[in-house]
Amino acid sequence: MNNLLFLVLVLIKYFVVNQACKQNNVVILNELGPGRVLEYHCRSKDDDLGVKKMNFNGPPYTIRFRDEIPNLTRWACIFRQGPSNEYSFDVEVYKAGERLIPRCGQLRIWAARLDGIYFARKANTPLVRALSWNKK
Repeated sequence: MNNLLFLVLVLIKYFVVNQACKQNNVVILNELGPGRVLEYHCRSKDDDLGVKKMNFNGPPYTIRFRDEIPNLTRWACIFRQGPSNEYSFDVEVYKAGERLIPRCGQLRIWAARLDGIYFARKANTPLVRALSWNKK
């Protein structure tokens, strides 16, 4: 009886947390400069969003999702830019990490600039250069 009660409490906690958990967001920005296009291809274990293009200062692209427990949520994107897309980088834009409770309301901001790829975890903080472009 005690085991059944424990199981019911765990299930209730799991479902209540998942219902109340705010979605996580990965935001992609093109700050390459006028006339420059960012090509990106984002995917997770379960979703492939396909190849997309974004004009300079175009509307941000946002991936909205919830962490999957017990599986680890991961999103990766290949960013490409330049004539013939000769500059690229395959970036792990989100990784949940090992957890029993999902992360809620996480934000990851990625911006493509000419000198590299910039990153921030909060909306009101400056982006910091995280990666340099690879050239074909």
